[in-house]
Amino acid sequence: MSNSTSTTPDSTTIVEIRDLAHGGEGVGKAADGDDARVWFVEGALPGERVRVGLTGEHKRWLRGHVVELLERSALRVEPPCPVADRCGGCTWQHVDPAAQAQLKADIVANQLRRIDLPTPVAVPSPLALGYRRRARLHYRVEGRTLELGFFGQRSHQLVDADHCPVLDPALDWAMQQLRGWASWLPATGSVHGLSNGVEVVLGLPGVRPHPELEVAIRELIASSSASEAGPTLVGVQLRGGREHVGVGRTSLELDGDGPIPPVTQGPFTFSQAQARQNAALVEHVVAMAQPAERRVLELHAGVGNFSRALARSAKRVWTIDGDREAVANLQRTAERWGLPINVKRGQAEKLLGKLAAGGRTYEVVVCDPPRAGIGVQAAKDLIAVASDRIVYVSCDPATLARDLAAMVGPGSPFEVVDLRVFDMMPMTAEVEVVVTLKRRGRGSGAA
Repeated sequence: MSNSTSTTPDSTTIVEIRDLAHGGEGVGKAADGDDARVWFVEGALPGERVRVGLTGEHKRWLRGHVVELLERSALRVEPPCPVADRCGGCTWQHVDPAAQAQLKADIVANQLRRIDLPTPVAVPSPLALGYRRRARLHYRVEGRTLELGFFGQRSHQLVDADHCPVLDPALDWAMQQLRGWASWLPATGSVHGLSNGVEVVLGLPGVRPHPELEVAIRELIASSSASEAGPTLVGVQLRGGREHVGVGRTSLELDGDGPIPPVTQGPFTFSQAQARQNAALVEHVVAMAQPAERRVLELHAGVGNFSRALARSAKRVWTIDGDREAVANLQRTAERWGLPINVKRGQAEKLLGKLAAGGRTYEVVVCDPPRAGIGVQAAKDLIAVASDRIVYVSCDPATLARDLAAMVGPGSPFEVVDLRVFDMMPMTAEVEVVVTLKRRGRGSGAA
């Protein structure tokens, strides 16, 4: 192969974009020259012709960013955020919000193309802005001035912003209050925030308790609670070394509308980024699991986002997760609402291995692992443990493809009957995929 196209760090290359990669980068080839390597271009969309600056090189591919837009896609829009060209928090602000869900479904279909699967169904987000109820921002303190925001694109350079249009308005307001506490914070750090739309809790890792800081926090809690019009800060968790101190109330009840009990969350435990789309996700997972009067095993259960809904009709739900705080929160939820849930702390993949080796089975298994997935061996154990249905929730199409290949390969007793792609985080390339598998030869029932 000849690589005659100029790709020095100071050069640019005209690239024609034909597709999108996992992660949201445009995929294309150089428009001239005979370098056959694939380009991955940040900020480019299918159908565009762009001038690209080189940022990375490999013998099989090149990576770059858009320097000049030569031919524009109809899907390109003006970003709603004034720092979108620098901030790394939302890398899809240039993409038409109405098109984002289908583009993500196309990315998932491409990642899973080597597996015999139904066409993925895209589930658009009901909101494009102001939806994000959970976030982690970074800060830097110089004197009495605090800069606050996400890291920049392709860097760890902080992009200071006094407003983030993607954040839930209450969370956006609460995050900005951190600027008033600069005198008591370390030179650099991060802040975790969680909102229920009105109330907010914050978490400050690496921050030791300080009497003056605690007074300032309590004053803000009191003043915001007294206001009937605006959002309310209800508490802050300080975690400096081994010292964990809560100022005010440091947890919220989320997603408890209707007949499903709420989950209890703090700023340091995982929750889905938005409430309305999460409600749709939970509803779909329960519908696919068909838990009524069945024994359900839930892996990587977290605080019980699915557990509380599954337990409403299941004979019993057995859960496992490795996060100590999440497990404790789920245990309290189960006890408070009298739910038939057995809560265990441990490693889900090890448990699967033990269950498979011992011939133990559950009629339904729901699995919601972190980005790394469960791995090939655990995927093989999973199809041995599930006697009827598997619902696998994934935030990473690449690791999902690896795990699915082990579950539905030649000779597998399972087949995929439903594939949904939820746009949980608009303005980013992040995606939530739900795959439903059913043991072959069982009654058709619902999908």
